[in-house]
Formats: sequence, C-alpha cells, structure tokens
Amino acid sequence: MAAGGASLLAAAVVIVFSMLITSSLGGPRPLCSYCETQCRTSCEAEAKTRCSGYCSRGGGARGGCTKYVLDECNVKGTCCSSNGTCTCDCNAVAERGCMHFSDGTLQCGPCTRSIFDQGYPTCKKDCNNNCKKKGCRHA
Repeated sequence: MAAGGASLLAAAVVIVFSMLITSSLGGPRPLCSYCETQCRTSCEAEAKTRCSGYCSRGGGARGGCTKYVLDECNVKGTCCSSNGTCTCDCNAVAERGCMHFSDGTLQCGPCTRSIFDQGYPTCKKDCNNNCKKKGCRHA
C-alpha cells in the first residue's frame, strides 16, 4: 500500500506542477470547477491500476494455483488417456484443487479505497490552490 500511496502522491504532484508551469508561462490555469472531476478521475485510475491484482478475477493465490493445476492436468493428461477417452475436466480439477486459496477479491475494495483516500484530498487541495475561478480574467 505504501508504494501505491507514494505513486499516487507523485502523480498528484506532477499534475499540480504542470498546472503551475502552465500558469507561470502565461497559459491558462484550469478552472476550479474542474478540480473535483479531474482529481476523482485521476485518483480512481491510480487506485484501479495499483489494486488490479486484487480486483481482477483469476488474481491472487487462487488464480496462480488454478493456472498451475490446469496446466499440469493438461500437460500430464490427467483427465484423458492416450486413446482420447476423458474421465474428467481439467477446469473442474483445478477449481476443486484450489478452493482453499483466496482469489484476492476480498481485498479489492479496501485497496482501492485506501489508495483513493490517500491521494484525493491532496490532489483536490493542490488543484483548488492553483486553479482559476470562473469569470476571473487575471487569475
């Protein structure tokens, strides 16, 4: 989690730094009304990327186990004989053999909330401190 938080903080710093450079070069600063959407989108994308191992089906320990058992079953011909008769399904064998492993999805929600909650307030604060109020010509 710490690496994800550091990466998110770095992404927020890059966004704010680019806004500051743009405004110092005479370019328009983003409207303050865009801060909410911009930060929400950025932080949700970062959380999705950082937590993908937990949030994708087939991830976690169960996914690794299932892939291994399925590959072994197919390579060794566990379910089928050399004459082509099959007595079982390798997918079912892999599912049964790996039931005791977690698939990681229980950690998806806590992971994404944690990453989002670490970066969103900083992003929003920095954006609001460096944005242009609607209708202001000299900001």
